[in-house]
Parts: sequence; C-alpha cells; structure tokens
Amino acid sequence: MRRSWAACRAGGRKGQVIIEVLLVLPVFLWLVFMIMEIGHLAFRTILLHHAAYEVARYGSLTDSNQKEPLTGGGCNSPNPNRIGMESIARRILPTSHVEVSLRPTQPTDTQSQCTNYDLLVTIRQDVPMVFPMTGIWLADKGRRTRKMVATVPMPVEMPLFR
Repeated sequence: MRRSWAACRAGGRKGQVIIEVLLVLPVFLWLVFMIMEIGHLAFRTILLHHAAYEVARYGSLTDSNQKEPLTGGGCNSPNPNRIGMESIARRILPTSHVEVSLRPTQPTDTQSQCTNYDLLVTIRQDVPMVFPMTGIWLADKGRRTRKMVATVPMPVEMPLFR
C-alpha cells in the first residue's frame, strides 16, 4: 500500500519538531541554570557580608588586651579577640578564612585624647558552582568554584573609664 504525500509530509514534521527541541533545549536549560546560579551567588554574597559584619561587631566590642579599665588616662591600642572572631566565623561559614586588621582614624577622641580605630574584617570563601554548565562563565579559571571576598569596617568601641 502506498502512503499519500500528505501522510509522508506529516511524518516529516514530527521529526522536525524533535530536532528543533534538541537544538533549543540545551540553550534554554543553560539560561535557566545561569539565572539560578546567579541567584545562588547573590545569596552567598549576602551570607558572606553578614558573617563579616557579625565578626566585626564582635571584635569591635571585645578586647582581649584589657582585663580592667584604663587608668591614668593611658591610651592603649585595641587588641580584638581574634580567637573568638575566628570561632564566630567558623560557626556561620565553616570553610571561610578570616583576616583582621586595625586602622587608625582621624580625628582623635576629644574627651580622652586617644586615637580611634576601625576594625577591618575580611572574610574569603570559595563558593562551589551548584548547577551544571554554569562554571564555564561564572567560576574562576580552571576551577569549579568562585572566590568571594567581603570586607567590613567597624569602629572599635573604647569606653572611657576615668
């Protein structure tokens, strides 16, 4: 039995649709995965900045150098509790690396005539790519992760005991 021309043409259409889907589907999935990965990286950025803020806040309020109030009007430079800061960072982000530094700020405190300090907390973390095909553009070269860095300055609270 011979098939009509219309029947052959309809069978060819079904094959064409499959080919078009196979050509468009990878591009569509890549686009969806990229949008989802950018959202994941945005979430991790917010989490990293929050962790840096919490660590800086803790460090600005604690001083492992002073066991008692300042006496005689002396001005000691602050010594933040780095072990406690590392502990807090590890509780929030277990794979993070914390760097702490102090920088003097101007002007000096008019009441105590002491220099004010800002505590700079920098947290670094390698964030893995979660979705397939996104590491080509979003990851660091040759890796499946992206290195993220957050730096937060926080003024050090130095109570005046006189």
